[in-house]
Amino acid sequence: MSPLLSPESPELDDGHFALLASYAKHLGRAPKAIRFATNAGERRSRQKGHGMEMLELRAYQASDDLRHIDWRVTARTGQAHTRLYAQENDHQRLLLLDLSSSAYFGTRHTFIATRFLQLAGIIAWRSKQQGDTLSYRVTYGNQDHASNKTNTLPALLNYLKDASKIENRANSHKTTSIWSNTLLTNKSHNKDVIILTDKQSWNDDEESALMKLAEHNSVHWIQIIDSNTFNLPAGHYQIVDSQMANNNGIKPITIGKNSMQQAKDDFFTQNTLMRKKLASFGIRHQIFDITESPEKIARYLLSQGALH
Repeated sequence: MSPLLSPESPELDDGHFALLASYAKHLGRAPKAIRFATNAGERRSRQKGHGMEMLELRAYQASDDLRHIDWRVTARTGQAHTRLYAQENDHQRLLLLDLSSSAYFGTRHTFIATRFLQLAGIIAWRSKQQGDTLSYRVTYGNQDHASNKTNTLPALLNYLKDASKIENRANSHKTTSIWSNTLLTNKSHNKDVIILTDKQSWNDDEESALMKLAEHNSVHWIQIIDSNTFNLPAGHYQIVDSQMANNNGIKPITIGKNSMQQAKDDFFTQNTLMRKKLASFGIRHQIFDITESPEKIARYLLSQGALH
């Protein structure tokens, strides 16, 4: 079986992350996708003759370059408007990876956390290969790492390798959403934001922060599940619970047929509500099963313009 689909261990080593570089390189070409539309209906598009890419059209501000005033829109609306540009090859990307204790689980091939980390590795390598700017925030266990600097690929890969360690599921995990209370997201504009998380709910403050992030960026939300979880036979199981101080964080549970069906119904009901909310924010959500390779998921992001 493919070492990408089913690695020897859920704990990934340097060799595995080096292997991901080849998969990233051979993803293919990105389509000429429309990046995103602003609230005013203006689309991000290439402007011939400038050697630049127009990011957005907005109301004029005192610090704006007068050469970039859009006089046609200004005349039509009666208010000065400015075109904001970026270099054509300057693709800004923000990776937000959040792994809860529940992600360190899987009934087939590997852990959900491992699949997320493989995908994050491909995104990191692809960004490097294409010369794109990649900022990131990675949270797992009791760890929280973030950077908006360039040439940070080695550090990011080390964090991803550390995040694959099974011991992280026994450590306490922050409950605040990864997009909240961070300068990386508060000051993020005109970026392709990729959120990798198994989180399915948030509070009102977190929702406001998510809406703001989606308002100013093109946000892609990737969810990975193990659908076979709901097909486990009835019986006695030992589940890791990081909140338990006794028994080394192991919680014995008994699963019956009816309780398993109820858990399945609850999960997909909550998932449906989450998908509807994300859609209302303009966030592209896609769910994948753990049986699908990280390369396939990366190709999906490529097709959506989140990768280049």
